Amino acid sequence: MNLAELHHLGRRLTAAATSAMKGASDLGSTELLVLECLDTIGPQPVGGIAQRTGFAQSRVSTVVASLHERGLVELRADPADRRRTVTKIADHARTQAREARSRDAESTLRQMLPALADTEVDAVIAALKTLNSALGEAPPDASTGTDLQSTGRPG
Repeated sequence: MNLAELHHLGRRLTAAATSAMKGASDLGSTELLVLECLDTIGPQPVGGIAQRTGFAQSRVSTVVASLHERGLVELRADPADRRRTVTKIADHARTQAREARSRDAESTLRQMLPALADTEVDAVIAALKTLNSALGEAPPDASTGTDLQSTGRPG
């Protein structure tokens, strides 16, 4: 697999997950992922949410404003730096965040791979679980050791 194929695979998996999320909630996938981030990590400034989710900071700002209007997140001044605003998930929104996180991807993956035998799909799912565990849940950056440098090894 070359890097272009890896990139294309990542985009296809993201598109499939996004599509499955849309059908399972009245919230969009970006909104669900922002809520899930806040539920898992705790209160965060918009920049922290953007870094953890991989979304552009401007997109996260828009989503946070929408979630705040609907009462799904609370905004408050950062006690350490009163110029920054920290976003906190509202208690009643935790259920939606946890449901989004716990939703199983197996049926989505099976729909993507109709030409494969069940045992082959099982192997793909197992390999994806292993890959996810090996990489961890943090976004790729130098501090997590998941950015690949010119050597092709974690940095």
